[in-house]
Amino acid sequence: MSTTGTIIPDSEQSAETLARWLWCGIIFSLLGIQILISGVAVFLSSSDPSNVIVEGYYEQALSWDKQRQTQADSDALGWNSEVTCGSPQGLQAVRKLQITLQDRAGLPVRECLVEGQLFHHARAGEVFQIRFTETSPGLYAAAIPMQRSGLWELSLVASNPTGTFQEKKKILVKTL
Repeated sequence: MSTTGTIIPDSEQSAETLARWLWCGIIFSLLGIQILISGVAVFLSSSDPSNVIVEGYYEQALSWDKQRQTQADSDALGWNSEVTCGSPQGLQAVRKLQITLQDRAGLPVRECLVEGQLFHHARAGEVFQIRFTETSPGLYAAAIPMQRSGLWELSLVASNPTGTFQEKKKILVKTL
């Protein structure tokens, strides 16, 4: 008995090699596209300023009772604040943000250290740290580049020897 092998012509062998390369190329191309799409998705999700991870969130949750007591002490002062936002000035749309502080009797609260954090609700990752200066008794002002119209949130902290006042205010900025 003799064993005879199959002889494949060169044209069929080159077609088979071409088919192998084609299918391997398709598989690796699909895998490469999947890796590229995943990389773009990770980049977009981690670089979006509207997506924010709150720093110290766990510690804030643990100190909930202390935060409630601080807010109760602030409320006991009886202070009142009013926020006004001026019109945009210049190319950077700098607006004058003014805070009026009054005590329970309606008298201006003077000589306070007033600080705050301001952010737009659509871009919570872009937080402005603000230090206000007293321009007249009970009136504190700062210039902030508020280019975006819409809803802004201001976390305000004012302190003097009498006590510490804290409050969150929402500011609606309209385009002119």
